[in-house]
Amino acid sequence: MDKILISLYAGSLFTIVFIVSPVLLRTNRNKDLAGHFYGKILWRFYYTFLPLLFLNFLLNKNVMSIILISGLAVNVIISTYLKSFKRKIGSIENLEFNNPLRKRFRYISYLSLSILFLNFLLSIFTLISEEVRWVR
Repeated sequence: MDKILISLYAGSLFTIVFIVSPVLLRTNRNKDLAGHFYGKILWRFYYTFLPLLFLNFLLNKNVMSIILISGLAVNVIISTYLKSFKRKIGSIENLEFNNPLRKRFRYISYLSLSILFLNFLLSIFTLISEEVRWVR
């Protein structure tokens, strides 16, 4: 069961990092709308996988489970901050590309995406290490 949960998590992270975010966040028009949809997707992902990762921890009670939960929790914290920051600055499209507020928003968005990528790598490592453990 734990391999299935981690596989679903890794696959979902792959989809978000390599398919959804490049398509939605690299658009030149309607950046606010694309960001809105990306945020909705991320929050649905968080609501789905935080409980599942916690279930994985209850089943395994190992360090990697804690690391995976912590990694996702960091992303939730960053997304919460990004959401409040976005409310503060309003529309991204109304700001110049080099505006300090827009730069900060972009930096935090890339930080969030980088941590999602790191979570993907950690989940793949968890799957591989469990596979090696099963072989022994």
